[in-house]
Amino acid sequence: MKFKYVYQLFATQFIILLATCLLIGLLISNFLKDYLYESQVELLTKYGEKISSEIRFAGDEDMRTTSLEAYQHALDVDHIRYTILNNQDQIVFPTSDRPLPPDFKISKKASKNLKKGETVTIKVDNRFNQEMSVVYVPILSGKTFLGSVILNSPISGTEKVIGAINRYMFFTILLSVIIALVLSAILAKLQVNRINRLREATKRVISGDYETRLNENNWDEIGALSSDFNKMTETLATSKEEIERQEKRRRQFIADVSHEMRTPLTTISGLTEGLVNNVIPESETNRVIHLIDKESRRLTKLVNENLDYERIRANKIKLEKSRFSVQALAEVLVEQLEPLAQLKSDELILDIETNLPVFADYDRLTQILLNILKNSIQFTENGTITLCGRSDYKETILEITDTGVGMDPEELEQIWDRFYKADLSRTNTSFGESGIGLSIVKQLVKAHGGSITVTSKQDQGTTFVIRLPNFSDLEGY
Repeated sequence: MKFKYVYQLFATQFIILLATCLLIGLLISNFLKDYLYESQVELLTKYGEKISSEIRFAGDEDMRTTSLEAYQHALDVDHIRYTILNNQDQIVFPTSDRPLPPDFKISKKASKNLKKGETVTIKVDNRFNQEMSVVYVPILSGKTFLGSVILNSPISGTEKVIGAINRYMFFTILLSVIIALVLSAILAKLQVNRINRLREATKRVISGDYETRLNENNWDEIGALSSDFNKMTETLATSKEEIERQEKRRRQFIADVSHEMRTPLTTISGLTEGLVNNVIPESETNRVIHLIDKESRRLTKLVNENLDYERIRANKIKLEKSRFSVQALAEVLVEQLEPLAQLKSDELILDIETNLPVFADYDRLTQILLNILKNSIQFTENGTITLCGRSDYKETILEITDTGVGMDPEELEQIWDRFYKADLSRTNTSFGESGIGLSIVKQLVKAHGGSITVTSKQDQGTTFVIRLPNFSDLEGY
């Protein structure tokens, strides 16, 4: 059986409030009782000292008796009675044969203190079960103990005052408890409503609604929890978007890989079937075998590029960095690409600072520049491709600029995606068939600790800028 949180809060606050009120009531009642008792004792003591003084300084016995009787009449108004004992503990006033009540007698120790001049106070219950305050005041002549004045007064008046105060305090506490419980119920309901809103929001998140948000305030822990909840849902929403994006890329990747592999596999399958069934003339056998070999190499290259791309992304490649001349590397690349450039009637131009060094992996930098240069040649006809090289304080900068067809802004955002092709009609050329080259380029530049950017305008050409940290910043790498 569930015990709702609102009832838990209400019960807890009620118990705490009730216990606090009862404790305060008891403390105040006891304090008042002790205070009033002490006040009564103090009053009796003053009367006793006054009577003791009258006995010492009064004239003859008749005058002393008259004075004492006058005091008794005055004290009767406050229900105070007094008795005078001599030093033999015999009653000398009032003159009657009535003995001192047994309860009024004090202990031997208290009697010794009284004879030393100390006031003794006791609290007794008489035969009518009435609680009384009894005060012994010594009568001294110098240091000689002559007797004592015993004053007594019922505490009933004090009890009535305390009872009235207790009744007043009871109704006050009862009203306070009722008001506090109403306020407590309202506050508990408000707090539980905030928790319920958090529960409802959690249920929506469980059902997949990651756009759920709560009102935030930082004045208590529930508000802080709401803030953390919003941060969580924002993270989940971002993660969901990333998962969907990755899933889209995965599906696109499978489609692209299937598309890229289908053409060479179809070619190889058709040619081998022709050879097996003797459909292809014997004079064409060598050409067919050459085509099969070419398509096989294309498939191998596609697989290797994908494996290489994943290894680079997972930081599983080891770069063998060294310092070498950019000019020497560029001349080798121009020599390799010159035949391809001539097919497109393009001119390859080098504009590199003299003795420009670069600190990089020679083979990987060759791969980077080769991919970009091939792309530039492919999309440039009757134009120029320029490779510039320069250095500044912190890095070596390589720029590859062509005067080709260029790209629009939408294409610029996608060229780093795997299998993206700016020319969708290109399916099989000598310039890089898979569309994965620039993805590898970006990962390799990143692995070198550098950056690559691209700018382009439609029909005005494209510029790739590669920035690699120079040797001085990588000493001890």
